[in-house]
Amino acid sequence: MDTGSDLLWVDCPPCSPCSTSSGATYFYSFNSKTYSPFPCTDDCEKCTRGWPWSPKHCMYRIDYMDGHSSEGIYATEQLTFRTSNNGFVTTIPKVFFGCSSKQTGPGGLEPHVNGILGLMAGAGDEDFPDGQFPLVTRLGTSFSYCVGSLSDRYYPHNHLSFGLAVDLIGGSTPLYLQDGSYFVHLSGISFGGKMLDIKKEVFTEMALRKKIEMDSGSELFLLYTEAFDAVKAKVEIMAFWELTRVSPPSPLELCYKGTVDREGRGFPVMGIHFVGGVELVVNRFGMFWQVTDDVFCLAVVRSKDVSVIGMMAQQGYNVGYDLKAMTVSFQKMDCQLLEG
Repeated sequence: MDTGSDLLWVDCPPCSPCSTSSGATYFYSFNSKTYSPFPCTDDCEKCTRGWPWSPKHCMYRIDYMDGHSSEGIYATEQLTFRTSNNGFVTTIPKVFFGCSSKQTGPGGLEPHVNGILGLMAGAGDEDFPDGQFPLVTRLGTSFSYCVGSLSDRYYPHNHLSFGLAVDLIGGSTPLYLQDGSYFVHLSGISFGGKMLDIKKEVFTEMALRKKIEMDSGSELFLLYTEAFDAVKAKVEIMAFWELTRVSPPSPLELCYKGTVDREGRGFPVMGIHFVGGVELVVNRFGMFWQVTDDVFCLAVVRSKDVSVIGMMAQQGYNVGYDLKAMTVSFQKMDCQLLEG
């Protein structure tokens, strides 16, 4: 799932490469009675015509910030969802999606990934043909997700909910839309409960630009340079006597020898403070990224423009988006509790 993009796409054989995971599932369009390729007309902006293997169909290509991309046939399909009411199902007709035949990117596609669900609010008929809207706005005015652990891809209690099943719990902060993306305003950053000495003007400038994005499709915490420098300096001081520093791979700037679980134990939590008094408390597993078996790095990255709160900082929280009240809420919890 990706709050930083608005398109749903899935692997559609023949695809290159297809997911190699033993549990991967694929969408075989020729077996569906409700699948309908979108025609190549002027209404389709996400379209590249003239592909030799599919000249009659509208094509799409979507590029992600990390260099990965997906391309294939742009189509509509009827989607079926299980409801929270005793397992009944609901159907959404004619949902626009990408039937992906090709994925590219640095290091190749992760073997367990066979599609991405875009959760951006979109910009109506500017992004979708025939005045259609992205899936998230067709399922109601709210959605929520709870991801327990990014390091455990088989964690069984992750949740994504829409409509009446959404859990809007915990403290909330105002949410802002810009071109369909979700933005928030920060008021400060702390370590161990003590606020860092970052000038208020830094957060004011970030707010004026509406450049603090909530993006579940990103892993890292991208932070505007002036704020990043304060975070980096604090971590360097706290780690100086305890950890052995090693050369970092780009774009990371602080890396240490060992593991997050062992050497990172006892490290003070980082607090991301939002306007309205809400705090996102990030423990060592959200603050550091285990890049190899014996090297871990600060999962905060310098950014000269947009700041992005990625999924590492959000894990262990139920995050709820209310698109009617225009708020986003945070509740630290064990995701398994949502099953009760």
